[in-house]
Amino acid sequence: MGTNVKDINQPLPQAIIKGVDVPIFQAKKHVENLLRQTVPAGDIRNKEEWSKWQLFLGEQSVRKTNRQKKKKTFLTRKQRKEAGLLKLPKEGWTYASLEPVRKMWQEYMRENLELIKRAPSHVDAEWNNFSTIVAKSEMVGADLKVIKSKVPSLIGISGTVILETRMTFQIVTLRNKLKTILKDTSVFEFILDNMTFTFLGKHLVSRPADRSVRKIRSLLHPDL
Repeated sequence: MGTNVKDINQPLPQAIIKGVDVPIFQAKKHVENLLRQTVPAGDIRNKEEWSKWQLFLGEQSVRKTNRQKKKKTFLTRKQRKEAGLLKLPKEGWTYASLEPVRKMWQEYMRENLELIKRAPSHVDAEWNNFSTIVAKSEMVGADLKVIKSKVPSLIGISGTVILETRMTFQIVTLRNKLKTILKDTSVFEFILDNMTFTFLGKHLVSRPADRSVRKIRSLLHPDL
């Protein structure tokens, strides 16, 4: 029997609509017979559930397909180097333009160190914890000055850190020059809220991400 496309989604004929006057027991009998013919026997447990219209069609399990997770891929150091991601442009830097970065870093350090009035002295009980927090802190944005170095020409250079690697600080100086300074050959200082902090670069020789989670020795030798 063919189906006319025009008949799809049309109102039911009046002859069928008048069927609502069929007695309840006949309608129930008709539904039960229809269920026996169309619904799998395992989905209807007993006759009482037919009368309550409790069908277990929803219990049919849906077979899930195991999707293989795609392995994340990362650029190797060689690929990052070839793409120029490990180098900063040497030109176009200005010390003044980094003022928002310096202010942001100062707020970060105040919260990190919980500074109120003064930093603890080396004889105070909280000194070890305080110095450990300084050693683990992010240095990008800090205004550092080289106060001692095995390379005499570096002594006195100061500027804002814009990139920190495992072995170096890259800073923009007051003369708007990009300088790379080795950590392990220099002693640095920075000033925060009229307090001067001094640290040996060799104590920060590690990647910033690793330094933030690794254990810091409380006793460090104060020499180059």
